[in-house]
Amino acid sequence: MKRYLVLVGTVLFCGMLAGCTSDPRQDALNQVLNLMNGAAGDVSSITTQVDKAVKENKEKNSPLDLADAIKAAKALEARGKEVQKVKVEQIDQIKPADDADKAELAKRFRGQINDAFQALVKNKTALNDSLKKAEDLGDDAKTKVEELRTRIREAEGPFDALARQQG
Repeated sequence: MKRYLVLVGTVLFCGMLAGCTSDPRQDALNQVLNLMNGAAGDVSSITTQVDKAVKENKEKNSPLDLADAIKAAKALEARGKEVQKVKVEQIDQIKPADDADKAELAKRFRGQINDAFQALVKNKTALNDSLKKAEDLGDDAKTKVEELRTRIREAEGPFDALARQQG
């Protein structure tokens, strides 16, 4: 349910911003912000699926099933590829900003970027806490959680590659 709310919120946010500006830098920043918020929603979705699997494991004494969490990790990976596509097709095509433009953009977008980044960090921390709880269920659960962690690292790969490019 939360995933759908995040999706609807992102679509509405994109709809409000569409056509608001003709500056390619602002368009690119708005698109990156939407993708960051979407990634935070994807991480939250993974957390929700892990929590649901842990709860089901405890209530029904069934094996830990993280298949839905793995599907959610694939959505995060798709979002990472979308971020890379935006970088190549949109951001790399913009001429570098001068100092005045950088100051203006920083003034206008700093709060939004910080909020999006904080949401990502908060959701990633919650995910790590949920994964730790899942690992504590036993040896079989540790194996399944490690598989999910591998999928998450793969999903984060496109984001990490962009971060390395930026230095």
